[in-house]
Amino acid sequence: MARNISFTVKYWKQDGPTAQGHFDTHEMKNIPDDTSFLEMLDILNEELIESGQEPFVFDHDCREGICGMCSLYINGT
Repeated sequence: MARNISFTVKYWKQDGPTAQGHFDTHEMKNIPDDTSFLEMLDILNEELIESGQEPFVFDHDCREGICGMCSLYINGT
């Protein structure tokens, strides 16, 4: 039986290459524990858009873990 998890995401926001950036924080609630990190980013963007905020921008291509485009540092790793 799948369970849901909740956690806090901190992500870097910057309006452009020369703009000053900052960290934003978003509470993720009731995320199924079998959700991939890439799927979680899609959920994050849906929630941001629904609340009138700019979505989190990230690169991805194959979404299969083959090309490496969506590689991320998580907790500095």
